[in-house]
Amino acid sequence: MPSPAPSRARPAVVLGALIAACVAARAESPGKPYGPVAAAFDRAAADDANLGALLKDLRAAAQSHDTGPFEAALAANFVALDCAASPLKACGPGKAKTIGGKGGRSIDRMRLAFCCEGKPSPDIPPDAQDDTMFAILGATLDARSIGANPDAKGQVCMPALPAFDRALAAKAAKAAGVEPENLRIAGAETPLLDRPARGASPIAKLAAGDLAPVVTDLTADTPAGWIAIGLPDGAVGYTDALTFDELTPAAICFGRDKGQWRIVATIQRNT
Repeated sequence: MPSPAPSRARPAVVLGALIAACVAARAESPGKPYGPVAAAFDRAAADDANLGALLKDLRAAAQSHDTGPFEAALAANFVALDCAASPLKACGPGKAKTIGGKGGRSIDRMRLAFCCEGKPSPDIPPDAQDDTMFAILGATLDARSIGANPDAKGQVCMPALPAFDRALAAKAAKAAGVEPENLRIAGAETPLLDRPARGASPIAKLAAGDLAPVVTDLTADTPAGWIAIGLPDGAVGYTDALTFDELTPAAICFGRDKGQWRIVATIQRNT
């Protein structure tokens, strides 16, 4: 009786098993230790009555699609900034790309920055341009938190922008094996568990302001609604709490001009 033909499927099966084992090993292996990083906010401007009154007027104007209050509030040297999504890069005038230059009316520069990447767009009707501008302004002003811009002296931004050590943040991202864009900030005290399940054992706790690397390569093995966080000791903790904020939000920034608060910059984020 002739010998059976050699199987060609087995090498593929073995290779597939090896790849699966490597992927599983990567997902289960902890990252490297890193020094904890905490962010801080300077919220002193939140108590300024004049700024509060301006914000109230601008929120109402955004809701009613009234350009008048915004035009009156914009500084002559207003700039629309296109800042990096990476929290490791500074975001302020002279430190980031300006959209639409500095010529013309401030209100026109802001409108074009929001609707059309800073360039006139005859294909988009004026009403649609205004709708886009007011939608973005309304959502940004609804953030309610406000604080000093760590990258631009004298500016305060809404939402509040965190100040933190970028060099330490870079080391944390590298140790946890994540991109800088995956760094988040804990908005409240957040317990972390040893596995993504209710009733799992707590292994760490983040304080409000702690930076948290979100480990996305564990997504396939993490149930929906849970996220994996790389911890300073190299382990991974899990949580289903919605307590994490962006380090690099879009924002609207204010500064004083002859004693009056003005809109001096808007911040958009590229990917």
